[in-house]
Amino acid sequence: MRHFGLLLAFVLVAVPAAQVQDAGKFFDSNGVQIHYVDRGHGVPVVLLHGFTGSSARHWKAPGVMEALGTAGYRVIAMDCRGHGQSGKPRDAGQYGLEMVRDVVRLLDHLNLERAHVVGYSVGGASASQLLVRHPDRLQTVTLLGSGWEGEDLGALTSQFEELAEGFARGDASALIRAATSSDQDGPTDDEVAALNASLFARNDPQVLAAVARGLPPLFEISGDSLRVATLPVLAIIGEHDDNNLEAVKRMAGVVPGLEVVEIPGASHATSVRPSAEHLVAFLDKHRAN
Repeated sequence: MRHFGLLLAFVLVAVPAAQVQDAGKFFDSNGVQIHYVDRGHGVPVVLLHGFTGSSARHWKAPGVMEALGTAGYRVIAMDCRGHGQSGKPRDAGQYGLEMVRDVVRLLDHLNLERAHVVGYSVGGASASQLLVRHPDRLQTVTLLGSGWEGEDLGALTSQFEELAEGFARGDASALIRAATSSDQDGPTDDEVAALNASLFARNDPQVLAAVARGLPPLFEISGDSLRVATLPVLAIIGEHDDNNLEAVKRMAGVVPGLEVVEIPGASHATSVRPSAEHLVAFLDKHRAN
């Protein structure tokens, strides 16, 4: 279950109900309605949240959207299909690389030739696909709590299937226990049940199962395609985000000039808020690219 921490983005973080929803707009992306928020003016930055999350939970609540707006950027935060206020197909084939195409379609919808792209957790996998498939539409790529999983995805694919089977039953207990385990005692049965209920109170179990089954293609990226990448790339990673630290180190071995910022004391879930200052500094450096 080494990858489960990458998937359980913010299940454990309490977000006030008023911050979960965010007024925005919608556009049709190949038959699926995609919700997005478009704020401010200036150089555009597109934010891609993590699995089970939303733009409000992963970007608005931790203050990243506000920080970017204050720094003079146009902030475009979308709810990935299957999440938030966007459409939620129950067909696994509607996910995977379709989630990458949604970003390109959003740029087209907004008549944007290029934008900075920032991806958190699974959103980072979409950002990496954009890096190798659509570099002409990007100015920079920033990965938060994400790296390169390598070319052998057998174990990861099996874990996604295991996750999907649990979701289909409305049971994320194995995921929750794996993500909350430590050298100390893990959560009690009552705490696991409460977290499980919270997760499925805001997510359809069958939709999450479909998303999980459709995700493996997002991680299918060859080392050769990364070696020829020429765009500026930043990886921000928490000191205690052990599984993804390994993926970032792997990526540093193939992406020329990859910049890495390690946030002291941060885990996967707690790395988002302190990432804002590093993200703004990186974007400022490449604002005119």
